[in-house]
Amino acid sequence: MGTRQIVGPVLIWLLVAAIIGALTEVPPWSAELSQTMAVEPWIAVGQIVSPIIMIILLVTYLGMVIRAWVIQENLPFIRLIFGGLTTLVIMIISFVLQNTYGKPRPCHLEEFGSTCPADTSFAYPSSFTVIAFALAVGLAYAVPWTAYLVFPLAILESVASVLAGEQFPHDVVAGAALGGLGAIGLLYMFIKVQTKMAEQLTARRAQPSTTD
Repeated sequence: MGTRQIVGPVLIWLLVAAIIGALTEVPPWSAELSQTMAVEPWIAVGQIVSPIIMIILLVTYLGMVIRAWVIQENLPFIRLIFGGLTTLVIMIISFVLQNTYGKPRPCHLEEFGSTCPADTSFAYPSSFTVIAFALAVGLAYAVPWTAYLVFPLAILESVASVLAGEQFPHDVVAGAALGGLGAIGLLYMFIKVQTKMAEQLTARRAQPSTTD
């Protein structure tokens, strides 16, 4: 593993850590923007749109994995597998951070007249935003043309979470940094491993099958 493959990801993760560390308290702009955005009828819209977008992203990701395998696009397939594993790792990091900081959601602090996640479900960083941006990076990395679809969806997911009153704007900014930049750092670190595994898969698939 080359020096650049270590230094680059380390710098990216230091940037992620700096962003998350700088936004641990609710900034005034975030509180004001939350109060402006989380109002009816947008609260109901956000609550509907947010989970739908997550389903679309997950189905799209799974569909691209199956597609790459079936048409034997081995490098995109391996990259998608690594992207999925990267998303899982970042989800775990996000869960640890949420429970470490224990920051309440806007709907925990103010009555919005709508459903709200339990008090034990913390806001910072936004888990849906983390997942959405990690999946978007994984898809765009493996299948570049999907970037035109998945990044707007990830941004819309972030906005929907704020509209629903479930996240402060700074929660989704931190989530986007952790999910997006964190995924870039991890995927870049193992780029040579991915290429080698894809070459091995291609060689195995090229071998003629034997029948008894």
